[in-house]
Parts: sequence; C-alpha cells; structure tokens
Amino acid sequence: MSQSTERGTTLSSHGRTAARRSSAIGTAVISGVTAAGLGLGALAVAVLLLWVASPYPDAGPSRALHLAAGLWFAAHGGGLVREVTSTGSPAPVGTVPLLLAALPLWLLHRAARDTLATAALPESDGDPEATAAGPEVAPRTLLGALLAGYLLVAAGALLYTSTGRLTAAPLAALLAVPGTALATVTATAWHTLGPDAAALLPDRVTRALATLPAALRTALTGPRLGTAVKAGAAATLALLAAGAALALIGLLLHAGRFGDDLGQLAPDWVGRSTVLLLCLALLPNAAVWGAAYGLGPGFTVGTGTAVGPLGTSPRPALPHFPLLSGLPEPGPGAWPVVVLALVVPAAAVVQLARYAAGDGHRSWRRTAGTAALAAGLCALAMTVLAGLAGGALGERALASFGPSWWLTGLVTAGWTGVVAVPATLGLRAWRRSSVHRAAQGRAPGRHLPDLPFRRRAPHRTPKDAAPPEPRPAAGRAPGPEEGGDRGNREGRETREPAA
Repeated sequence: MSQSTERGTTLSSHGRTAARRSSAIGTAVISGVTAAGLGLGALAVAVLLLWVASPYPDAGPSRALHLAAGLWFAAHGGGLVREVTSTGSPAPVGTVPLLLAALPLWLLHRAARDTLATAALPESDGDPEATAAGPEVAPRTLLGALLAGYLLVAAGALLYTSTGRLTAAPLAALLAVPGTALATVTATAWHTLGPDAAALLPDRVTRALATLPAALRTALTGPRLGTAVKAGAAATLALLAAGAALALIGLLLHAGRFGDDLGQLAPDWVGRSTVLLLCLALLPNAAVWGAAYGLGPGFTVGTGTAVGPLGTSPRPALPHFPLLSGLPEPGPGAWPVVVLALVVPAAAVVQLARYAAGDGHRSWRRTAGTAALAAGLCALAMTVLAGLAGGALGERALASFGPSWWLTGLVTAGWTGVVAVPATLGLRAWRRSSVHRAAQGRAPGRHLPDLPFRRRAPHRTPKDAAPPEPRPAAGRAPGPEEGGDRGNREGRETREPAA
C-alpha cells in the first residue's frame, strides 16, 4: 500500500513539474507572438488612420495593410520590392527607416526581459525556495520558444505580403528578421543576466572559447569588455548626434527649398503630414549620413555621385523629397564646411577617451587595450548603421543611395584607433597626475609655483575642526588645573630629596 502511495506521489510530482514546464514554454511562445503582433498592429493602425484621412483613398484597406506589413519587414532590415514602376520592371527599396526599428526592437526586448525573469538561473540550482517558486526551465529553452512565436507571426506576414504592389523581398526577409530578433534577444540576455549569459551559448561555442588564450578570454569576458562597450557606445552616440546636427544645419540653410519640395510632393494637409512623418522616420538615417559626411567618406545620392566635405560632384535630377533639400550644391567644399565637419570625429574621440581612460589607476597597456577594443566596437556599429541607412530607392540613377558601409567603418576605425587611443592615454596620464597631486595635498590642475606676486588665499580653519589644545607657558610647571595629577606628582618629586 505504501509503495503504491509513494509511486502515485512521484508520478503526481513529475506531472506537476511537466505541466509547469509546458506552461512556461507556452507563455514564452505567446510572448513572442504578442511582441510581433503589437509591432504589426501599431504600424497597421497608423497607416489605416492616414488612409482614412486621405481625400483620395484607394479602393480598399488591403493596400494599406500591405504597406504596414512591408514597413514592419523594413524595420527589421528586410528589403522591399515595388512592382509597379515607370518602366514596368520591379524596383528594389532597400533603405531601412531606422526610427521604425525602435518599436519592434523595444517590444522584443521587453518580451525577452520578462521571459528571462521566469527562467531558472544557474545560481538557483538546488535552492528549494527557487524550485518551489517556479518551474526549472533553462533560459535557452524559453528564449528559443520566444523566438519561435515571433518568427511564426513573421512567416504569416511574409505570406500576406507576397502579393501586391509593395512586397517584401523573400530572401532578405528570411535573413533579416531572424538575425535581428536573435541579436536583440542576445543583447537583452547579456544585459539582464550579466556573466550568467555565457550559459546560453551552444556547447561548441563554449569549447571554442575555452581554447583561446587566457588573456584574450579575459578581454572578451572580463570587466574590460563592459568598459569598452560603454566607451564604444558613447563614441557612436556622439557621432550620430554630431551627424544629426550637420543634417539639421543643412536643412535650416535651405529652408525655402524644403518648403517648396514639401508643397510639390503633397498639396493637401494629409499628404504633408504623411511626408513629414516619413521624414521623421528617416531622421536617424540622415544622422548616419551626416556622420559619414563628417568622418570624410561622405555618401552618394545616385549612381556615380559623391557628397563629402571636400566637395560635391554633379548629381542627376532627384525626387522632390524634403530631406534631400539640405544637400550642398555641386562644387568644392569651403573651409568653414571642412572645419564644421571636423566636429564629428572630434566628438567621438572625446567621448571614447573620456569613458576608456577611467580614473587613471589602470596600467597604460590595459587602458590602450580597452580604448582599442572600444574603437573596434564603434567601427562595427557604424558599419552596420551605414549599411542599414543606405540602399537602393529605385532603379538606374536611384540604385545607390547613402554611405558606403565598408568605407564608413574603415574610416571610423582610423579616427577612433589612430586618434582616440593616444588621446585616451593622455587623459589617463592627466587623471593619474591629478590623483597624485591630490594625495600630496596640492589642488589638482594647478601647475604654477608659488611666485612672490601671486596672492595666496588666507588660511581658514574648517568649521567642524576642534580648537587647538592650549599649551603651558614656558618656565612654569603645569598646575592641577592644567596638568591634573601629573602636575602634582611632578611637584612632589621635585621637593622630596633623593634617598
């Protein structure tokens, strides 16, 4: 009887554990479906509102829904194909509106963070309280279920957009959506779990990392990587901010042309609102273009053209799009433009050196290695952003738009590697000397000696300092009020003769 009871209890506990695991995996799948559905739904609502407000809507909302699904794929880096053109042949649309990518990436990041909160972390193994609090499901399993739900919705959306005037390129969508989702989930796991995120790597990758030299493993997994990531991110944000400033300056200098292009492209207020929303979605792209312009390689606005700080080549007739109204006129670049463009790499150098130098206590070799790693990460980020910010906008003259991804990354590595690394070492030396001077009681940053003509600040006693103890007058033995027992004892010793 007792054996049957124990067996039933064991089977019941296994059943409850399996049920909890299945529930956790199902919840992760639903989270992925919800994240993808919310992204598609938000874009669909925005496009449908513009379609309803338009005075000349199409025959039905199907084309608006196709456009929303196409924009969702474009936000993940997938290209689009416009079927109806003036020549009758399909034309690719490869430019990704970078601002649209913020919504699906944020939704997926939030879903992955909530999913990891229910996973069994390595430090909770064997803890009865952690085991009783929830099912023991590995983070890798839950994240895989999350990606499965997300990609399931993407597959349905790809089938829906396979027909119509604006379709998603199948090969680009099959590569871009899983890659973007995997990169987002990986970054979320690294940010949420910290060092424990290494447990999510496949066994082959773990064994391959174990064969690397100890110094390289420490650089890739130790605190140096965190410092380099912060420095590289700061340098990248500085490049984008300076590039956005250059783009806005160009638009302000050509404000009249901006208004003319907006009026020719959309005569009614609904159309103008739509064009302005599209310009807002492409504003991060303009920031990347401005950063490439300031770094030196510039960008193209058509096949065989070049726009850079040293000069602008003649270009073909461009569409009347407001963001293109800020382009400089063809001809050599003036020296004020060159000086203004130097602000872009200077901002990146300053930010990278500021974060990579630390407080000056690290060795110069370690500081230089951190700065070099940060420079590589910044160059990698600009390479990816330049590849996404540009692309084809049509055929023939519009087949090449935006900065060159490989040239932008190479020049970024040159600026941050050749200039920022020595600047980081110089800033480290300055901070180290400041700390040394502060330890010796001298104010940091003052290098001038005490010359006779320099006014010295009066010596002030801090308010919280105790008053100095009064000293006895010379030639008088301390009395009872001053020395207490010590004064009486010394007086007795003086009066009594030695035995």
